[in-house]
Amino acid sequence: MIKKSMFPPSITNLLLKEGQRFKNGDSFDEALGTGVIPIVATARGGKTSLAYVMIDYVIKFTNRPVILDSFPDIVIEQGIPDHWRDRVSNTSFEDIAKVEGPAVWLVDDTGTSFNSRDAMGRGKLLARVAGVLSHFGGGMTVIFTTQLLSGVDVSFFRYTNISPIIRFVDNDVIKHERPEWKDMIIEGQYQLKRVTTGSCLNYFYSAKDKTLVKCYFPDWLNKKIDSKKADLMSRPMRYHTSEDKERMIKSNQGVKKSVTSKKSEILTE
Repeated sequence: MIKKSMFPPSITNLLLKEGQRFKNGDSFDEALGTGVIPIVATARGGKTSLAYVMIDYVIKFTNRPVILDSFPDIVIEQGIPDHWRDRVSNTSFEDIAKVEGPAVWLVDDTGTSFNSRDAMGRGKLLARVAGVLSHFGGGMTVIFTTQLLSGVDVSFFRYTNISPIIRFVDNDVIKHERPEWKDMIIEGQYQLKRVTTGSCLNYFYSAKDKTLVKCYFPDWLNKKIDSKKADLMSRPMRYHTSEDKERMIKSNQGVKKSVTSKKSEILTE
């Protein structure tokens, strides 16, 4: 169940719209409403499902527009839950300057789309945008998923407020993490294994708040309820055309600009 107090302060601070009040301990703070929330986990480690819970939170408690970066049209049209409609677009991150309103972006599978080795493409775009997120649309928040922080341009983390989330990461992957992030990832694994086993899907670790948080799994992601919708949402990138998949892998140019569902422009409410 989605509750306003379900996330720790550093995450709530970025999900709510600038100026919205939220409880932080015994007092109330005003949300910053702009920054970066990286979700780190091994493949099938619950990155995307947790990101969707955050989007659900934004839709319920704010009037912020939501953008699922370059998601296939079929996912927007047939996959998203009904209560997301008229709030969600699949605008490409390259068009961030054209977006009006304090949007919350979901950039999924960042290691492919915004690779740190991409000298001229989307990787550098992500890094350049980080420092000016607060200036676009009155302040924007980027939620992104990745299997390894070392796969993302390091500049992305240097110029904005950041609240990292750690889920299960395989030991063979951890050894390839950047030195500045490795201790944080290892600490997250230690904390997760104190309360859960296997892929640790019942909890996540908020590195900035230094706390474990129990996960909520939406019914609309349950394959037993609607297997088609669940697959569309849990593995959206598989529904891109072959041409778009090749563009993402070979050139890091992203997908071709697509027509968004319901609203072609994101406007402030």
